[in-house]
Amino acid sequence: ILSACDAVVSGSAALCLVLPANACNWAPSDLDIYVARNSSAQLFNLLQKHNYSLVCQRNSNDSDYPPSTIFSITTFGNGHKLIDVIVSKTTSALSPIFQFHSTAIMNFFSADSLFCAYPSLMLCHRTMIN
Repeated sequence: ILSACDAVVSGSAALCLVLPANACNWAPSDLDIYVARNSSAQLFNLLQKHNYSLVCQRNSNDSDYPPSTIFSITTFGNGHKLIDVIVSKTTSALSPIFQFHSTAIMNFFSADSLFCAYPSLMLCHRTMIN
C-alpha cells in the first residue's frame, strides 16, 4: 500500500523503529500514514479494500498550525486498530513531517526505507524545538 501510493508512516510507529529496542517501552496506539494529495484517493480505496472504514475526516485549519502543509486528516478503523491518514497540501507526503514541533519525531518509513532526520540527537535522547 505504501509503495503504490508513495506514502510513508511517521509518528510513534516510526519512532519505535528508530529508537533502540530497550528505549521503546510502549506500543504505538495507531498508525499515521502521510500521503500527497494526488495519491490520497487511491490510499483511501486500498484501505477500504482491506476492511478499514471511514471513522472521521477533518480538513486542516491554517490557524491550528500556520502555515501548515496538512490538507486533511482522515481516520480509518477496522474495529481493532485505527489508521490516521494525513494528506499533504503539496506533491510530497513528507512536507508535514518536517513541520513537526520537534526533531525527535521527524522520522518515517516507506515501503523499503527507514529515515531519521537527526540520528545523532535521537541516539543521545535529545531533541530540538522546530
